[in-house]
Amino acid sequence: MGVKLIATGSYAPDNTYDIEEMSEIVGEDISEFMEPLGIEQKNVTGPDMSAADLAVKAGQEALEKAGMSAEEIDLLILSTDTPDIISPQSSAIVANDLGMRDGAPFFDLNASCTGFIFGTETAKNWIEGNPDFNTVMLISTYNMTKYADMERGKFFCVFSDGAGAAIYQKDETKRGVLESHFIGNGDQWMTLGIYVGGTRFPATEERIKGEGDVPPDLTFWRGELMNRNPELWPVIIEKMLDKSNYELEEVDKFIFTQINKSAIALTCDNLGIDMEKTHNVMDKYGYTGNACIIMALNDALEKGEVEEGDLVCLTASGVGYTMATVLIRI
Repeated sequence: MGVKLIATGSYAPDNTYDIEEMSEIVGEDISEFMEPLGIEQKNVTGPDMSAADLAVKAGQEALEKAGMSAEEIDLLILSTDTPDIISPQSSAIVANDLGMRDGAPFFDLNASCTGFIFGTETAKNWIEGNPDFNTVMLISTYNMTKYADMERGKFFCVFSDGAGAAIYQKDETKRGVLESHFIGNGDQWMTLGIYVGGTRFPATEERIKGEGDVPPDLTFWRGELMNRNPELWPVIIEKMLDKSNYELEEVDKFIFTQINKSAIALTCDNLGIDMEKTHNVMDKYGYTGNACIIMALNDALEKGEVEEGDLVCLTASGVGYTMATVLIRI
């Protein structure tokens, strides 16, 4: 039995900022900063659009492509680190707005920017391990601009809003989700994140005003954020391939976390593959966190750069830190 990817979808808000507009907000020319990242614009939600709203839009597109209704979904997994609310789970909002049937379960998953790959493995395990679940929708959604004010500096211009959806279904062929590999180390949990609002740092009036011990928005708090992607991405890909019995040369397309195009180029050098074997969308979407992987895959499928039968490697990293990679036969 296999778990096949039957449809994808994505959504980004229409409100965009280009490099010139972001430079005006920051108060300096940020083009040299953005050029190696490959980011040319970002998409930003207005005050009336949330992470759940983005997710619904992406989910509706995936359903339309699959020729399905939301009532046919057996389980919804919502991957996000920018939820609408702390409790209940934001997936309840998405399930309701999509029109899922009464009795179909849903839950949230937070693995920072590796969430889509963690979610894919989770969907696979539910489908393979429980006969009640034949069709699972996974949506990754990211609304980080609510926490990343561009006026704070050029780094915060990187973050963009968007969502991507995937529908996985039980399949008797050997296509679909084939193999994966995950690593993590919690020693960077204090480096970059949103720390106010949980039980460790409750949202007191002082903290919300920015007068407390921890800033209320996305912030570098303690330690140094290390870019180990070019070093570690090849390691986890090779370990995954060793388990899969596939060779690196057999992979048709590679998609990496869409935050730094120069780091992707260096990763390709370290792997010994051509940059043309990657697909990148940071130029038009900015950095959309855990949603960027599925948004890039959806874009590649729509453009015909990934086709049925292709072997695709998706690789991501997230703060905390975690890294994950998955091999899928489309």
